[in-house]
Amino acid sequence: MESTANCHCGAKHTGHLCMLKSAGRLEEVAHLTSNPTVVCFTCGSEANSADNVCSPMPLDK
Repeated sequence: MESTANCHCGAKHTGHLCMLKSAGRLEEVAHLTSNPTVVCFTCGSEANSADNVCSPMPLDK
């Protein structure tokens, strides 16, 4: 799910899944999503760490 919302996380945004995906860095994305614990409220991406999404929320499994 791709989002058109603006991210307000500043310089940290470059390490977020949305930016990594758009840059084609899929191996890095796979590594950061291997055991997800959070979901991004903005785009729905699931990640291992809250540091890798714009608006983290706990992932209900």
